[in-house]
Amino acid sequence: MKKMYKRLAATFLFSAILTALIFGVSLYARGKAENGRYLEQLLVSVENNLEHASEDYTEQMEYQKTECMRRARAAGYIVANDERIIDRNRLGILKELMDVKAISLIDSSGTIFLSTNQNLEGGREDQDVMRELEKTAETELTPAAVRMDQPDFQSAPEYLYTAVGSESDRIAAVRVDADLSQSGMTSGKELVGTILKQATTEYATGIFAVGKERGRIFGITENNSQNIRVENVEEGTELLGYLEELPKERPLVLYINGAFQSAVVRDMEGMYLVAFSGLDRVVGDVLLTFWLGLAVIGTISILTVLMVRSHLKKYFFCHFEEIREGIYGIIRGERDPGEENSEIPELKPLAEMIYRLEREYVEKIHGMNRMETQLTEALTEAEYDRLTGLYNRTGFERRTESYLRRESRSGGALLLMDLDNFKKVNDCEGHPEGDRVLRIFAKCLCAVFRKEDVIGRIGGDEFAVLLCNEVPREILEEKSVSLREETRCALASYFEKYQVSVSIGAVPVDSREDEYRKLYRCADTALYIAKYLGKDQFYFNEKMIDCMRRECIGCRADCPRSRIISSGKRTN
Repeated sequence: MKKMYKRLAATFLFSAILTALIFGVSLYARGKAENGRYLEQLLVSVENNLEHASEDYTEQMEYQKTECMRRARAAGYIVANDERIIDRNRLGILKELMDVKAISLIDSSGTIFLSTNQNLEGGREDQDVMRELEKTAETELTPAAVRMDQPDFQSAPEYLYTAVGSESDRIAAVRVDADLSQSGMTSGKELVGTILKQATTEYATGIFAVGKERGRIFGITENNSQNIRVENVEEGTELLGYLEELPKERPLVLYINGAFQSAVVRDMEGMYLVAFSGLDRVVGDVLLTFWLGLAVIGTISILTVLMVRSHLKKYFFCHFEEIREGIYGIIRGERDPGEENSEIPELKPLAEMIYRLEREYVEKIHGMNRMETQLTEALTEAEYDRLTGLYNRTGFERRTESYLRRESRSGGALLLMDLDNFKKVNDCEGHPEGDRVLRIFAKCLCAVFRKEDVIGRIGGDEFAVLLCNEVPREILEEKSVSLREETRCALASYFEKYQVSVSIGAVPVDSREDEYRKLYRCADTALYIAKYLGKDQFYFNEKMIDCMRRECIGCRADCPRSRIISSGKRTN
């Protein structure tokens, strides 16, 4: 028996050493592979953020073009119908009203003869613009030409303007320059640098970007040294050539900042992204795991030999049979798992394991239920504006479109409104005070309109209300008067300082129109007219005039908007 115990102990010891060695080598290979996958995931995450940012940037550029086009058409309509505007002071008033950088008037030769800004981007004489206007006039109701600076990766766009044809005898076209300083557009270099600084990485792990044009490092993650040295390669063409020769999309070992690093290089448009992480962590973890594993396995082996020796003396086949019957008894429920049984001590840990598995299963079920509840709450919050508690643009549009799809809807009205001179509050008092004004105005809306009405904040200081049943025009006017008085009372101090008031435009909702975007444009036209009347006004666009249509731009005496502009006051 002693000889058997010695052989058993030697076998366990040899097995412990071999297992620890194999486990350490496999752990090193796995750690290196896992580190490479982690770096690839970091690069994919950064690349996704760059793609999303690029998409947002493109959408923002398209939005700026569309907004500039819309304001240029409105300006062209106003100038064509009121030649008193052909004056530098009055043109300046129109520029402030539309919140643009400049408004200019162009004669038939393509020369700007009157402008609110003498330093215009893109030139003051542009025959290409006039030729494009003449060409588009053959296919479009209102000819227009858009010009925008197309920057390279290192810089942001400097100008954006739109020229629209005019039906006036004195003016060939009206040009509107957008104020890009308020759009937040940045260069691609700044975009990449910002995203990399926001990237979350572990200790001794980082990402940096190298531009393909000059081979310069222009973006590094925040929690790393901001000085990157790759082997003995200098920045510029030497670094660019070195990165071009490296394999892409797979783990490498590079000498970065005086130490060997596990790295992955990704080739992207305009730049290289390099993610790296120190190998010392992987090696240290392997050595620590090896010695710990060896000690644990050796201890377990010695204890196992002693236990086997003790149990061979105390138990034999009959005891194994008792254990087997006890296990079956627990599974069948014939034996109480909590009872003490000194003859079969193995049953107690088995029962504890069964109970532990059961508790883990129940906890997972509860966790899934909590996740479902949190997901439902997140979907609900996505439709509300956090600042005012009203519907945001998405929530308001969904409910309006749902109402317009009803076959049995009973009329209604769509109102658009914004706060006059709100920008002065932000500029003079700061954005927190501006947020307070928005919250107060939201309370005014809730006080004037009913609970069943759909009230939302579209964006900035623009709000909208959908009345979901038939509303006479007189009631709408009473509502507008109540809202203006409520706003004047709630924002009295801001009215005295900055003349903060509310302008309102409205359109009817009936069976003639079931397209939300058309209703919104008509209401937006009404809002522009209300502002043109001198702000703090209400205008009801009863004939559904759309500033994007020919009947609004080409009309004279029949258009209510034309009569308003000519008389300088709202018609009832």
